[in-house]
Amino acid sequence: MERYTAGYLGNGVGYLFAPRIHAHVTHVDVFLRAGPRYECEAINGVTHYLEHLLVNPAYFRGAVKKLWSALENQGATLGAWTGKEFLMLRIVVPAEAAKKALDFARAMLEPARLRKADVEAERPVILDELMRRRYSAQQAFLIVEEALFRGGYGQPVLGKEATVRELTHKEIKDWAERATAADSVRVVVSGSVGEAAMAAVERFGDLRKGEPLYDEGYVEVAPRFVAIPGDSPRVRLLLAFPGPGMNREDRFASEVLAYLSGGGLRSRIFQDLRQKSGLAYEVFGGSIHYENAGMLFFNVELARERLLDGFRALIGSVRSISDLDLSREDTARAVEGLVMNLLQQTETAQVSRRLGMNWLRDSLFFPSREAMRYRRVKPSDVRGIADKYLNTETAAMAAIGVGAKELAEMMEVMQ
Repeated sequence: MERYTAGYLGNGVGYLFAPRIHAHVTHVDVFLRAGPRYECEAINGVTHYLEHLLVNPAYFRGAVKKLWSALENQGATLGAWTGKEFLMLRIVVPAEAAKKALDFARAMLEPARLRKADVEAERPVILDELMRRRYSAQQAFLIVEEALFRGGYGQPVLGKEATVRELTHKEIKDWAERATAADSVRVVVSGSVGEAAMAAVERFGDLRKGEPLYDEGYVEVAPRFVAIPGDSPRVRLLLAFPGPGMNREDRFASEVLAYLSGGGLRSRIFQDLRQKSGLAYEVFGGSIHYENAGMLFFNVELARERLLDGFRALIGSVRSISDLDLSREDTARAVEGLVMNLLQQTETAQVSRRLGMNWLRDSLFFPSREAMRYRRVKPSDVRGIADKYLNTETAAMAAIGVGAKELAEMMEVMQ
């Protein structure tokens, strides 16, 4: 049974309590409505920069430093994560320290504590993080989103080197003022939730209302192919298609499609590129969903000499997905796999992130309701999603380790 207590303080701050039976610790998660979705190109990366400044203990002073020192002595941990649509601050404490953790969380949200010297001290660290990300497997996902969407969701969370170098203390502080405006803040307390923690949320009642961050909700899809040259004997291809947003009812059918076509050993592209042809070892697909947009993707890593054969097989496999003869058993198997993954998340601290993401949209996340909506999906719904979204004319691709000549040859395959 899922039981939450949710509401709003007088200034607009939203709070949500999600107790878990037998939990020994309390998670205090503060979500701010921010991220690349709301950033213009000139300050892309500002939310991630703010994340670093808010949670680095080296920049704690006064009351914030004193509160954190007391929590740290009790074994507390502190973390943060910036997504496309939010910034999450997480404090995990023993249950008896929940009230103190909420006091600390409130103190963290003071833009006045951001100092120019701290901005400059953190800049080389973020630039190094950018360089590290450039050489990671995750880079392909960042590039393909940029290739699929223009602005907003297409902008990288970390920003680009040029913008990170130029961001000023004033720009970051002004952004912090809007990101911490009361209506942009949601507080989620989960795990062991007692009366003291519930009362302590009132601390956020003095956050100024300010001007929160909003956008017009318009998403521009402008797909293109992007190649990043390299001389490695291995190449990576990430093919992506626009998909439904989180609030769309057809999102559930799109996740079933992603599961059947790319999620697991029985998926279509795994069978076509690995099991039948032996072209690749790493083959998978899936879907990513934001509030107003989504993405269906297929990933394959290949030996360079197999690039064109592998790409032909990938395109052929994707084009044939809408012709799949799906049975109710196939669909039910995928649905139950997705439901199991969903329910597993609810038994871990991951559930609070999902709660917070929904609560920023002023909606509650009920896993049992999500499971019910997955179980409504029929084979015809899945085929409809394939026909609607898996159109190679709207495909974007990130090709890592691929040169201009190779890319031109791949484009010919698309004809």
